[in-house]
Amino acid sequence: MGAAGGLHLRPARESDRRTLWRIHTRAVEALCVGVYAPHEVSTWVRLLRPEGYLRPDKPRTVLVAERGRRMVGFGQVDARAGELEALYVVPEEVGHGVGSTLLAALESVAWQAGVPLLGLDASLNAEPFYRHHGYVWLHAARRPLTAEVQLACVRMQKRRPATASRLEPATP
Repeated sequence: MGAAGGLHLRPARESDRRTLWRIHTRAVEALCVGVYAPHEVSTWVRLLRPEGYLRPDKPRTVLVAERGRRMVGFGQVDARAGELEALYVVPEEVGHGVGSTLLAALESVAWQAGVPLLGLDASLNAEPFYRHHGYVWLHAARRPLTAEVQLACVRMQKRRPATASRLEPATP
């Protein structure tokens, strides 16, 4: 896939599982502190496992962003359900276009699949990012991690642009 500022996107491979887990863990630990209570962050991170990524029983489009030979982010979309399920960037790359590039590519996958609306549950720290990219706030929500810990989040969605066509990919 295309490059932007030395950034290259590609489909995730089975061999990426451990790195996806590291990116996810680092992003949560660094970017969610101060937004969520320490016990919420530690519970979230504790529940993440490398084997939870790229599960064959849950086919999804998972894209990896690389800068040089280093993976700096990933995102996951279930185009059939119209759901953006994950978008994480290593902390030192936040604000350098990695998330925006991944989001545009994942949206393109959904729009090409004919999805009329793309939904997501945004963490409280990510809500401004998604709003900036055209997602609208629907309602406050909770993401259950354990019986005791339920993360506050925001349910958001974006309507497929009129210019997006099933035959022509949207330009990121």
